[in-house]
Amino acid sequence: MMNIGNIVSLIIAFGAGVLIGLAYFLSLKFTIGHMVTTKRPALVMIGSYLLRTVFVLLAFYLIMDGELMRLLACLVGFIIARIILLKRLGPQKPPKI
Repeated sequence: MMNIGNIVSLIIAFGAGVLIGLAYFLSLKFTIGHMVTTKRPALVMIGSYLLRTVFVLLAFYLIMDGELMRLLACLVGFIIARIILLKRLGPQKPPKI
């Protein structure tokens, strides 16, 4: 049965998921923008991917603390952050050459 402590922990996990999602997707946007100007775009892409993935997995693991409901709340927050950023930033048009 859900008590107030469980509900609060789920709300915190959801908020943490939103923050993790914002960090992940904004750093992805930064990486894509930075790949155009770097001499080694493959290295930037792979390095950024590994750092972002390790960050998200570690954060999810720490927030989960052995409870599946916290993990799901965090994941929902992560997905909501993606939806918010897609609506706010929108698709970008490629530069004209």
